[in-house]
Amino acid sequence: MHTKLLFLIFLLIGLSSCDMSATREEADEYLKQGDYKAAVAAYDRVIKLEPDDAFSIYNRASAKEKMELYEEAYDDYDILVKKKQNVKLAMLGRSRCLFEMEKYEYVILDMNSLLYMDPQNIEGLELRGRSYTKTGANVKAVLDLNQVLKEEPDNVQALISRGAAYARGGMGPMAINDFKAALKIEPNLPVAYFNMGMVYFIYSNFTEAAETFDKAIELDPEYTDAYTRRGMSRFESKWFSMEEGCSDFKKAKDLGDELAAEYVKKYCK
Repeated sequence: MHTKLLFLIFLLIGLSSCDMSATREEADEYLKQGDYKAAVAAYDRVIKLEPDDAFSIYNRASAKEKMELYEEAYDDYDILVKKKQNVKLAMLGRSRCLFEMEKYEYVILDMNSLLYMDPQNIEGLELRGRSYTKTGANVKAVLDLNQVLKEEPDNVQALISRGAAYARGGMGPMAINDFKAALKIEPNLPVAYFNMGMVYFIYSNFTEAAETFDKAIELDPEYTDAYTRRGMSRFESKWFSMEEGCSDFKKAKDLGDELAAEYVKKYCK
């Protein structure tokens, strides 16, 4: 009797193991095909029975990240970091999620730890550099992003971020060069035109600013900030009328911009 019972237990364990192996392969295939929702559901089944399966936890986090479920993806990456499994990859994933959640100070802390272990990790330098830009640490941002662009000269995000850091640090011409370099690689990038327009605006080149904001709006007709800043540029430029500026403010107001609403209230009928 005991022998039969033990045999049944081992049989069930074996069947469970085989089932999870098949489910894991199914989840991997979904992930490869880009069916992230199905991948997450399949990895859920694996992890429910095998909660220490680091490979499945990481892949589930990756799928959730692709679905822009950043808080859920963060939780999975965090599990791996705390368990000291796939630590570097998990830390990078966790920081990507933190960046998307706009928690830039935490990205910097995470990447400080990772870069202490691996000083030449390009993704880590990029994440930290872009976070430095977001927090206004412009010199540190440039230093990190210089290293990234030395290895990856066509990294558009690094160019945009370094350009923003240059602009905030008062180095307008260098910022313009970075934005133009980014546009050579990826011509249909509204944020590059917007940032370049902001540099022209700051340097009181209002006509050039307005024309550059035109290009951002052509690429993204719902670019709220671009309408507001083009309206401000048109107000300042002698080549545009107040009515043209007000038209931009009204459009931006309709898109929900509070600054534009103030301009409409103060200057536009």
